Amino acid sequence: MKHSFSSLLIIVMTLFAPPLNAQIQLGLQAGTNLGDVTYEPKQQGFETGIRTGFMFGGVVFYSFSPIIGLQAEPAYVQKGSKVDASVTEQGMTIKEELSLTAGYFDFPVLLKASFGDGPVKPYLLAGASLAFLLGDAKIKIDKATLNGVDVTNQIPGDQREQTLQTKSTDLTLNFGGGVIIPVSKVNIFIEGQYNLGLKDVSNETPDPGGQDLTIKTKGIQIKAGVLFPLN
Repeated sequence: MKHSFSSLLIIVMTLFAPPLNAQIQLGLQAGTNLGDVTYEPKQQGFETGIRTGFMFGGVVFYSFSPIIGLQAEPAYVQKGSKVDASVTEQGMTIKEELSLTAGYFDFPVLLKASFGDGPVKPYLLAGASLAFLLGDAKIKIDKATLNGVDVTNQIPGDQREQTLQTKSTDLTLNFGGGVIIPVSKVNIFIEGQYNLGLKDVSNETPDPGGQDLTIKTKGIQIKAGVLFPLN
């Protein structure tokens, strides 16, 4: 009985002990988020485009082997989109250029695969991210024209920006890649990621007889950072 217990204890310790070549790295990152949204149903005269926001945060990397590891990238990310809206009624054409912005605390967890035998290593990333809305999502009128004439200044200031009814969380699928460049005792990285929204973030109540509007975020993150090995 004693021998069996000792054998079981050795097996458990072997399974849960970290690999001998495991390495933990902590770091910082910063960059831009080229944000956009997708929406359904499509509306005539309503188009979205990329809005550049910023992001910054930390990085925690745990390697299981020289090739495979797990990376968490907690960060503040400014998501959003540019919106162009155009409506023609009774011979008058109203066009608006708007900006949609929302700040999130983003927590991606990604599987990381590195390649190559040299000191400079390319890598691929894939995983998912849960993001938490900080404050309110806003939509702001940057420019408004009536039959081609700029009427932005005629809109009262308190009507140029409105709060959007959005859910408090967002869920995205993340994938991308980058390159690690060792410099002295630290590792510099340059990275790109594509983030595809999996969750409808709209919480707007449709007008009577209207359709629910589904909005999902997407974006391309371009960033750089530094990792400090701990062991």
